[in-house]
Amino acid sequence: MIQEKIIIEGYVKGMKFSKTLNLTYNPDHQEVEEALIYYYGSRALSFEELAIEQGWQDSYWTYPTYLNLVM
Repeated sequence: MIQEKIIIEGYVKGMKFSKTLNLTYNPDHQEVEEALIYYYGSRALSFEELAIEQGWQDSYWTYPTYLNLVM
């Protein structure tokens, strides 16, 4: 099992949203997208279907960007 931060961004009723999830899944049995669908308790076959179910528009998921500062 691994735990990753995943960000979902998109629009709901014309308003932009950004949601950070702490997602725990087994990479031997699930892809990240499958774990997201399971997290929402959906039977969707893809993230696109999940987005439609949730009422999200122009949505996507991504990993957070971490900036390393060197001094």
